Amino acid sequence: MPERPLRVLYSVGSLDRGGIETWLMNILRQQSEEITVDFILGISGGVFEDEAKSYGCQMYYLPQKSRLQKRLDIIGLGKRSHVLEDLLEANRYDVFHAHGDEFFGDAMKTAARSGVPVRVAHCHNTHLARGKKGPEMALRRLRFDLWDRFLTRKYSTDIVACSNDAGQNFMGKHWATDPRCKTVYCGVPIDHFKTASKKWAKDEFRKKNGIPCDAIVIGHVGSMDLTPQKNHEFLLKIFIEISKRDERYCLYMAGDGPRRAHLVETVRDSGLQGRIFLPGLCDDVPSLMVHGFDVHLLPSLFEGLPVVGLEAVASGLHTVCSDTITADFTDYFCGRVTQVALSADISVWVDKVMEGGNKKIPAHEGVAIIERSPFSIKSSLNDVLGLYKHRLMGNRFSADSGFVI
Repeated sequence: MPERPLRVLYSVGSLDRGGIETWLMNILRQQSEEITVDFILGISGGVFEDEAKSYGCQMYYLPQKSRLQKRLDIIGLGKRSHVLEDLLEANRYDVFHAHGDEFFGDAMKTAARSGVPVRVAHCHNTHLARGKKGPEMALRRLRFDLWDRFLTRKYSTDIVACSNDAGQNFMGKHWATDPRCKTVYCGVPIDHFKTASKKWAKDEFRKKNGIPCDAIVIGHVGSMDLTPQKNHEFLLKIFIEISKRDERYCLYMAGDGPRRAHLVETVRDSGLQGRIFLPGLCDDVPSLMVHGFDVHLLPSLFEGLPVVGLEAVASGLHTVCSDTITADFTDYFCGRVTQVALSADISVWVDKVMEGGNKKIPAHEGVAIIERSPFSIKSSLNDVLGLYKHRLMGNRFSADSGFVI
């Protein structure tokens, strides 16, 4: 009887634009015949849902909870939902793979009791909830340290993180000693970077997007969420100082979110509206980086793994980033990255950004760097499939009966 694809259920907050979601979609776009994927989501209506359905994915949704119910969940007094349990038992998935940075334990326990043979908890950041603060976050951290981490270790078959730093934050001392722990990088697809140079001429692209053709463009792509992770205000301060030195420089900040209106107001107050662009979401990041940017600026407070940094490498850009970003990225690409301490004088940042503009290389050279690295999407897919197969080694799959020991 012929082998069938592995049946995988991905658990993620939504299929809207974001680092985790984009990576999962890039995995799907490889259209591997070795897996079929469904999703269970906390929020419906994400921009990627229709595309995921076109690949044959089924969408399932957790029940919406009030703020009070969410707070009760944090302290373990929330009402239990049977949606995940019923779904796992009805569909007999081979793999349950949950993505995020906390609240894995209960889901892993449910998957174990439902008989799912492979249960993967996958951490994607070095801070819970992207660094949110306040009393509620203190409770979440306490619950994570005292209970969620314990359940995750007890019921997961594999514990994965997007970088070594994320893994250490996720599992603490166990990250280095538990053999189930493994780093799986969120790689990027390189085909679009290969074709971006042919798709547009530089002047044509810049004219279409309102970027002065002779400008030196400092580029940034990132969510303008309420959390402070991307450090947009500091990014603007750096540019304001650069603008005083050389009027040829422009700043292009692609992205959207609830903080965008505040950033637009800050730009208006600076008097630099003609030199700072906040266009919102960008549908063609490869072309934007290859033709629109001259240097990439990423002063984030933290990053689990900066996928946008990988995209910058693939486009030939030099990245100037903070020294708090995971070493998995900065050490591997040390020739294409300059780190600056967040505590350094702003003049140091200005100097390094201006120097970085002279270090751009042709896109095909950047593509070759990613192609040779473990940070391509093909490498990610191989790692994920290898993870599943390794756990299922010694077992066989029947097209009729599913998982058989």
